[in-house]
Amino acid sequence: MKRYIYIAFALLTFTSCDYKEKELFSKKPSERSVEVLQTYKDLLETPGTYWVLTSYPGVNNTAFWAYPYNPTVFATERDYPRYPRSIGGYSTVLKFNEGMVTSSSEVKANNNESSSYFSYTTTEGPTLSFETYDSSLHHFSYVTNNFPSGRGGETEFVILKEENGVLMLRGRKSNNLATLKKLEGNRESFLNKLRENTNTLKNKALTPIMANGTEVTLKFFSSYRQLAFLWDNNQKYDQRAFAITEKGFKLYEPITINGVTFSEFYINDTKTGLTTADGSISINFVNPAFIPTNNAHRINFLTGWVSPSLLTYFNRRKRAITREFGSNFVLSDALYFLPLSVGNDGTSVSQFYAEVSGYTCYYESEFVGIAGKPNQVEILFRDTLEKEYNSLYFFSSVKSLFLQLAKFSPYTVEDQQNGYYLFTSARNSEVWFYVAQ
Repeated sequence: MKRYIYIAFALLTFTSCDYKEKELFSKKPSERSVEVLQTYKDLLETPGTYWVLTSYPGVNNTAFWAYPYNPTVFATERDYPRYPRSIGGYSTVLKFNEGMVTSSSEVKANNNESSSYFSYTTTEGPTLSFETYDSSLHHFSYVTNNFPSGRGGETEFVILKEENGVLMLRGRKSNNLATLKKLEGNRESFLNKLRENTNTLKNKALTPIMANGTEVTLKFFSSYRQLAFLWDNNQKYDQRAFAITEKGFKLYEPITINGVTFSEFYINDTKTGLTTADGSISINFVNPAFIPTNNAHRINFLTGWVSPSLLTYFNRRKRAITREFGSNFVLSDALYFLPLSVGNDGTSVSQFYAEVSGYTCYYESEFVGIAGKPNQVEILFRDTLEKEYNSLYFFSSVKSLFLQLAKFSPYTVEDQQNGYYLFTSARNSEVWFYVAQ
């Protein structure tokens, strides 16, 4: 009996021992969060300090623009990969002060500043929340008829860390990374330089490069800020979004090909090409054989002015519009390539224009050169032009017609010496059309 008493007493003694772990932190999580937010607040609200927010809208588009309809890379359209950040990265200059943020952006036509409210909150971590509408900060999240879901803009950014004075952020919706970096120098000069470099890159193609003996073809879509890399006889393909910098542009993330890593490119002093950041590789710009320069660049969808296959496709789209909307809605036989000084994102782009019984339809586009082919041009379609009287969102058949022309690019351009250019598809010589000069 005595033995059982001893055992019970020992067990009681054992279970009464305090094995509670020591607290790793002397403060509660809520208290630590407040302190972290205060640290970031003190940093961001340093008097007289401007910050550059470089972020990437969360739009995922297919990569068909970069190498359309090439069976050596993608067997069918369904095989095209979808790439995140497919409209590139953009910079906004901010100044923070006690719940107010002042902003100006490269996507705007001028350097005027606007103010709105913001807050420091805690979500998955310390978070910057831009609460009220601002034309710069909400440029890519603003909802319109043409973009009923916006274009992937962020209103909340989780602060991941601070490193060497740069804050690393993550957009809460897209998970895309962003940075907040102190602006060194004049705000207006900085924004003007970004726009200048944007215009320098407009319509440019790039010559191939060598990566330790491997030739790499570069497909460049400057107005949507995308650079595609093709190597090993075009069997390997990868794509990167980029943001414009004061020196050129920087990729969202580096890419390594055959042991060579590419992350940033500088525009050379003569503005005739690019160099890698270390100066070891040079790339030349290639200009297109055609760029819209006036409002007279017309395509007449009539017999003898376009190839039979294009005319057949046009007539199908024309009938489709009449069936859907009624006999009073007729697609005009004329389609135009037009210059455009300011597009959706402040950049200088071109546009396609068509009309359906007085309803105007606009689509942003870019005319890009082809390396080694000075007489060719590639047509890249950017997006629906956000314009008050743009009816393209009604007429999907018009958009299909625009995209059909892009499908057969690049085109060889020949001056007919009679006021017209002849565009002939380099992919299919039976596809052609005349463009008025």
